[in-house]
Amino acid sequence: SSASIDVIIPTIGRKQYLYDVLFDLKNQTHLPINVIVVEQDPDLDSESELDYLYSESWPFNIKHIFTHSGGACNARNKGIDELKSEWVFFADDDVRFDPFFLKECLSNCKTYNQKAITVACCTKEEHFESQNLFQWHTFGSGCSFVDSEVIRDLRFDTRFEFGFYEDADFGMKLRNKGIDIVYFNNPKMTHLKAPSGGFRAK
Repeated sequence: SSASIDVIIPTIGRKQYLYDVLFDLKNQTHLPINVIVVEQDPDLDSESELDYLYSESWPFNIKHIFTHSGGACNARNKGIDELKSEWVFFADDDVRFDPFFLKECLSNCKTYNQKAITVACCTKEEHFESQNLFQWHTFGSGCSFVDSEVIRDLRFDTRFEFGFYEDADFGMKLRNKGIDIVYFNNPKMTHLKAPSGGFRAK
């Protein structure tokens, strides 16, 4: 698939983990156009710790947003505001994936004519049954691909901030627009579940 894609990654306190995600993106056979990194640090005196965004060269445009307001809903909404490409990959900052990942996921969207898919994102210990795809009842906000056009007017509800369920709510907004969400077991992402950062304080 030659479709253009942007990636949105909210991050907080996970410098090395995020670097590994960017490293995997750099090695994709189908490169993203823009990687939108929304770095959060609630400490008002803090500055960005992501020096490698600037000191290293990347084969895509990095849009770096630094904010003192926390929360993944707010961060993803800021990312949606910046979307330029035909597709968006909502990613977490502590995942790993192989070099064919973007290409295969976009290919699945095209082959099955889907505008929203969620991809298997499991820890090394987790195993899902092998059934490949099924209609999914929710939405994975750190492991999904969506046609940018269908979310131009959608945002994550910040009333769910620092709680949970915001992704399920976003999935319902998609379904209310007539967009099905299909779950694919392949290709997979590995979720490292970083011990700190994210919503987990150091």
